[in-house]
Amino acid sequence: MVTLRRLAGYLRPFPGLIVLLFVAMLVALATQLMLPRLLGMVIDRGIGSGSMEAVVRYSALLIVVALTRGVGHYVQGYSQERIGQEVIRRLRHDLFVRLQRLSFTFYTINATGDLMSRLTSDVMAIMDFFGFGMSEMIASGLTFIGTVTMLLLTDWRLALAVGSPVPVLMFFAFRFSSIVGPAWEAIREEMGKLTTTLQENVSGVRVVKSFARQDLEIDKFAGRNIDTRQANLTRAGIESRTFPLLSFITGFCFLVLYWYGGRRVLAGDMSIGTFFSFNWYLWGLIWPVRFLGFLISLARKAIAAGPRVFGILDSDLEIPERPDAGDMPPIRGHIRFEGVHFAFEDGDQTPVLKGLNLEIEPGQVIAVLGGTGSGKSSVINLIPRFYDPQQGRITIDGIDIRDVTLRSLRKQIGIVPQETFLFSDTVRNNIAFGRPDASLDEVKAAAHAGQAAEFIAELPNGYDTRVGERGTGLSGGQKQRIAIARALLTDPRILILDEATSSVDAETEYALQVALQELMRNRTSIVIAQRLSTVQNADKVVVLKDGQVVEEGTHAELLQRGGEYTRIYNLQLRPQQDIASPAAS
Repeated sequence: MVTLRRLAGYLRPFPGLIVLLFVAMLVALATQLMLPRLLGMVIDRGIGSGSMEAVVRYSALLIVVALTRGVGHYVQGYSQERIGQEVIRRLRHDLFVRLQRLSFTFYTINATGDLMSRLTSDVMAIMDFFGFGMSEMIASGLTFIGTVTMLLLTDWRLALAVGSPVPVLMFFAFRFSSIVGPAWEAIREEMGKLTTTLQENVSGVRVVKSFARQDLEIDKFAGRNIDTRQANLTRAGIESRTFPLLSFITGFCFLVLYWYGGRRVLAGDMSIGTFFSFNWYLWGLIWPVRFLGFLISLARKAIAAGPRVFGILDSDLEIPERPDAGDMPPIRGHIRFEGVHFAFEDGDQTPVLKGLNLEIEPGQVIAVLGGTGSGKSSVINLIPRFYDPQQGRITIDGIDIRDVTLRSLRKQIGIVPQETFLFSDTVRNNIAFGRPDASLDEVKAAAHAGQAAEFIAELPNGYDTRVGERGTGLSGGQKQRIAIARALLTDPRILILDEATSSVDAETEYALQVALQELMRNRTSIVIAQRLSTVQNADKVVVLKDGQVVEEGTHAELLQRGGEYTRIYNLQLRPQQDIASPAAS
């Protein structure tokens, strides 16, 4: 019920549509209840009495009532569909807005496929209820009450006789609701798992084929598919046992009508017209009760889907903005980490950074090195507040980054991530993603600076060439250079490069290094790279180990100390120099 109340909250903006829906519903109900009585009058006062005038009069009235009923049903159907679509539009919007504001931790915990299942099939289950089920449930209830009233007014003794099985019918309908609800919840869970398996396979198809894992992946998907099928068969079994029982009880009601009512007609206690009216009214009584099972199933689907949908809306932002947060003024790029402790909330909460102290002067190029788990990625993820530290603080130009809005902070930071993501759009729009208002000349300048202009000119439609999903059709180096151009177009005061040159060949890397050195001039740049050239050109090298700064200085200074940097140099960087030397000679 809590879920239904929350969903009902989305109805508040549409009072006019709701009033129109109920008016149309009442018109349809009133005319529906008039039709059996008019039919009885045609038979008794017209056909039975041999009065053609009565036949014409009541038949004309039947046509008017039927047309009015049709209009009422049309307005009711359109109104309920309009309400359902508006509710789902707002719900989808709220979900998408929430997803944009949730932290990286949320996406780490929740599988992409399961999120897609919530946003599609679960939302559609809610749509089915709001666009049809809810209003039909109310209409069925009103129809039941109105029909019972008409049955009692027509012939209360026959009404009690034929209505005696109805409580049994209602009992099984409500019992069906209590059983089918958990079955639908199980289906929702299994569909989420199935969608996750499918999404992961499609996204990782290259890895699957590279390791010849197709058969194992097929078996994995088949298992999920079987689980989903079994959940649906369980639900189908419940429905298959219930609906025939409801049909039997319905048939019994009509058996009572034809036996008892037929005797009354033959005895002259009831007219044929009244009998026909009663037959029609009985359908009006039975159908809402039988239909109730289907409507309850829709409601249970929506109730099962609700917590999964609201689970997104109720997720903590984790990176909240303070109520008094202001805009970050234009920054110079002086960054300080002061006693920063950080651990990922979704893991075992083992500290990644342990009292980190680090200062980066404006315009400095900093190369951050360290082994796996040393905290390199955490350092660059904390600067734009993708995460917040548990202790300590980070300042830019002396301002605690938690005191400013996320938008004003991130608009002054350019990021080239390790894994380049391109949207299914044109090359121009991908480069201008951070600045949609950028002119074509500005886009071209950024592409030229990022060493991407040459290969873009060779594409079929140049900057208007559409790239496939995730940049399909472009090489790794080409995608990396577009990502660099995208970051440069925003002209950030702080530039973050996460192994940004690791996917390009030696010739491209050299050109890229020349361009980046010029572009990083007077710009605070933090580079995580395993390339020797990047480290050698940095103003300062920061070496991390176990979440702390163990060394910092220039490349030459750190080599002379013979510490952790020297160990990393000998294992990782020196081989690059050995390879480059013969090539240079």
